[in-house]
Amino acid sequence: MINFVTTRSHRYTVRRLVRDLGRRKCRQWTYEDLFTRRRIPGGTWIFTDHERLSDFELSLAAAIAARLEGAGSLVLNHPAHVRGRLALLKLLNTEGINDFTAWPCDGSPRPARFPVFIRNTFDHKSAAIELIEDQAGLDACILAMQRDGVSLAGKIVIEYAGEEVSPGVWARFSTYRAGDTLVEHHAAVGFEWIVKDQKHESRLHEHPGYRGFLEAERDFVANGRFRAILRRAFDLARVDYGRADFAIVAGRPQIYEINTNPKHGSRRALLRRTHPDRLETQLGAEDRLRAALLAADGSGTGTVVLDDPLLRRQQKPLRRLFGPARG
Repeated sequence: MINFVTTRSHRYTVRRLVRDLGRRKCRQWTYEDLFTRRRIPGGTWIFTDHERLSDFELSLAAAIAARLEGAGSLVLNHPAHVRGRLALLKLLNTEGINDFTAWPCDGSPRPARFPVFIRNTFDHKSAAIELIEDQAGLDACILAMQRDGVSLAGKIVIEYAGEEVSPGVWARFSTYRAGDTLVEHHAAVGFEWIVKDQKHESRLHEHPGYRGFLEAERDFVANGRFRAILRRAFDLARVDYGRADFAIVAGRPQIYEINTNPKHGSRRALLRRTHPDRLETQLGAEDRLRAALLAADGSGTGTVVLDDPLLRRQQKPLRRLFGPARG
């Protein structure tokens, strides 16, 4: 049995995936529910949403993961091991994978190259992110945030690293990891330097480079481009399940983040919403991802007692806060 653990507000990310895989093979939990439990079933446990947890919540989650491993269950994305976004970006640069790096916003950042942008470490929002062209602009932006009462904690300054695939067009590639298996999944193309999702479909279909965009995605998904580098990045992140988002700059992948809780749609929605030109590529990639997830299901049966002292001290007040545990 595969058990996904998400935050309560972001459980929608795997809801359709769990439904499609079936309740006999897959189950969904929230941290808020898990923290109130005295016993949980063994199996394969995938911890997600690390960046949305407080340090204390990460400690609770790590204690649960340790109990699971001690009882013979398989734990993916152990909360005590996964690197945070800032630490990972800095390490990817140090290891020569990325040409760009990042700094904490509250640490008087002095980037070596511009432009840069500011984003949160605790979410995946990209709306209203603007490029900052020089140090004076960065200093002014940080000062304005402080004047407006915006906390600098949890915000980082990141050097821009992007390259157009055609004038005014950018592409973002995504590779999943499920256990030991990497799955090249899709390439999204857009008309903004931050490519969040495949938008402006009709405009893309009219673009003279549209067929080339499709072929680049097919080649990426079919031939496992940059797999060795992506595996190294996942290993550095200590992430066993998640999605790496990256772009190709000067012929090399530049990895922007590894998301431990990527959103999954249903197969029905994939069939309904995907353009026919991409459908075969997308169906094949999604089938391989789901097969890799099921193959990652390891050992672990019976019941695991959550008797860690840190957990026991919190279970009663958390039950009052979130309600009694179900099951």
